[in-house]
Amino acid sequence: MHFNKHITIGIILVFIGISSPILAQTLSTSQLTTIQTADTIGKGGSVTSFGLFQHSKNELLPEHSQNVVIGGFEESHRVTLEIETFVIPVRFTYGLSEQLDLQLGATLSTGGVHKVVHDFYNTGDPELNSKRVYDQPLYEGLFGLKYNLKPEKNDGFPSISVGGDVYSGFTADDRLNSDNDFLDNSPIDGFPFVGINTYFVGTQRFGKYFKVHAGAGIFLSSKALKTTDFFTLNWQAGGEIAVSDNMWLAADFSREVQYAGVNFSSILGLAFRYEVSNTLAFQIGINNLPGFQFSLTLGGEKAQEMDGNKLLF
Repeated sequence: MHFNKHITIGIILVFIGISSPILAQTLSTSQLTTIQTADTIGKGGSVTSFGLFQHSKNELLPEHSQNVVIGGFEESHRVTLEIETFVIPVRFTYGLSEQLDLQLGATLSTGGVHKVVHDFYNTGDPELNSKRVYDQPLYEGLFGLKYNLKPEKNDGFPSISVGGDVYSGFTADDRLNSDNDFLDNSPIDGFPFVGINTYFVGTQRFGKYFKVHAGAGIFLSSKALKTTDFFTLNWQAGGEIAVSDNMWLAADFSREVQYAGVNFSSILGLAFRYEVSNTLAFQIGINNLPGFQFSLTLGGEKAQEMDGNKLLF
């Protein structure tokens, strides 16, 4: 709770900082801590990032038994789920052209996702404690594209981009259906899933020192087909402010983000970005999950901006 308050205060300070008499200008970045921006990297540029985010969930404890398949046989057992893990998203984004970015990546985990089958031998005697614990794999691969429909032209209108990602892997069975049963009835071999995320995002520059980002998207998953929530609607917002010629502070908020098919809600993030040269920058961010994120940007070719601004990378 205290950590969330510190993050919130930090975001407020970042936005208040717009009134500071600074002499630098912001540079484009394709992503803050968790949200995409409308900016693209530029042809030949790249962004490599990784993070470490904690995820824990109180045990799902359905009070009744449900049918589960173990060793090819279907039996009725009481099943619970335990989650105490870290997810590790790794992403590589490459600028195919000035307006089109390609993203490849994977999300790994540190384990800690278990399904527990109670009274495995159906003795009815709780003193025997005859339960079986099955580890659940949690990982995914992804492929994505982002296209800049309207680049920044210093015409008073925001830059607009649309994008989409396709995911596939194994997720946690952390949702119950309308009968209060787990979605996957086979605890031995994990829970495979595929998902699609589509989004649009806008970026607006205010002078040379401040940029804001806002967008929305829809995440569809094969996992959600068995629930009443067929899709997840996400909205996001963030901002960047220059504090010197080569340093920026950024803040963002995401209502929902999915990693390996698992929902992470209400993520507040703060980041510090430093430009080492005209074509090299790194960013370090933290969020309230808690977790951290690091990214390294190698700038690509971008068109010269109007009104004498720097080249964006």
